[in-house]
Amino acid sequence: MPPSWRVAGVHERVVKCLKVASRQRGLIRRDQARQEGASRQQIQRQLDCKHWRRVHPGVYRVVSAPESWEQQLEAASLWAARGFAISHRAAAALWGFTRFKAQTVELTVCRKQRAPEGVKVHYTDRLHHRDVTERRGLVVTTAARTLLDISAETAEPELRASVDQALRCKWTSLEELAALVERNRGHRGVELVRKLLHEFAGGGGPTESELEARVLEVVDAAGLPRPEKQCPVLVGGRLRRLDFRFPGTKVVIEADGYEHHSGVADFERDRARRNSLCARGYVVLQWTWHALKDRPEHLLQELLSVLTRATAA
Repeated sequence: MPPSWRVAGVHERVVKCLKVASRQRGLIRRDQARQEGASRQQIQRQLDCKHWRRVHPGVYRVVSAPESWEQQLEAASLWAARGFAISHRAAAALWGFTRFKAQTVELTVCRKQRAPEGVKVHYTDRLHHRDVTERRGLVVTTAARTLLDISAETAEPELRASVDQALRCKWTSLEELAALVERNRGHRGVELVRKLLHEFAGGGGPTESELEARVLEVVDAAGLPRPEKQCPVLVGGRLRRLDFRFPGTKVVIEADGYEHHSGVADFERDRARRNSLCARGYVVLQWTWHALKDRPEHLLQELLSVLTRATAA
């Protein structure tokens, strides 16, 4: 049955159109309505009565349908019709990259056409089928292609964090990124993606959490040497992994997430681990979400002080 926002008592052909719209976030293209048997007069009547509203050339919204950013993406997709994909910052937001907000509407299309109001269009002749997928019912560039597309307009730290998230969430892989880079030599921003690809391939892969990624962002922004991730060390006869250890020192940063300390046993185990490290000469700094957000400068001052003493020893 059609959703509750359908208008009852209308012509049978219009009802068919509404069923189509119900599968497209309350939207229908003019040619789709015609295929369902609606006449030009019936379409115009829906517009005149304000049951439908034109959002793009040949694309209509059922007025009673709830509006959303995803509906805007759907409308732009219906306008493009074929040879397109949601891309760039819109694709990044659709994938869920944390540094991109669900507000822009961007498409990459394979044929020249005038962009409708509110839609940013990129033209290309290199939108390979391997670079296109579907997410939440919308045609979108793959996570790897999205990273390439945003690379030309994204600062290196932000892009590094996005590559890290894509690898951590398994939206893409180093192999897929490498193949994409080779297929797109000369693409704007490709050299930055290549640089980050080598960095992640040689640095042990992505971080294990968003918190760990934020730790690296703060360290990188301060211009400090990058610590080793998930560094193995023998503690109390057991092999442990340290979140971060600065090369040539015993200075350690532990990304302290609350989800890993939900009970007394977790709390006790964490303190025992810290004591064992300290007994072996390690200096352990515990960085939390709140501290990274509210007082990163204070964390960096402590870290610089500890690193200065460690290198002077």
